[in-house]
Amino acid sequence: MKAMNGYRKLNHCRLAEGEATGHHHSAASKTATLWESDSGSRVLSAPDGTDVIHQEHGPITLPPGDYDVVRVQEYDHFAEEARTIVD
Repeated sequence: MKAMNGYRKLNHCRLAEGEATGHHHSAASKTATLWESDSGSRVLSAPDGTDVIHQEHGPITLPPGDYDVVRVQEYDHFAEEARTIVD
């Protein structure tokens, strides 16, 4: 993927980091790139596909493509707030 309007290329492919353990999900392919917008949205470009690796489970294989990196949120009805689920 060439430069994306409104996004800057990051110098790593760490998709998400754990809250306390230092574990993270990362794209392993040397051809994968991670882009981030000013608002914090991220896109993973993997023209040759990539394995997504994590220290606590086996790899997840992604076919070639561009992927929105989305963090899942949960809503706590008692606290009346949404929070991002962390690893």
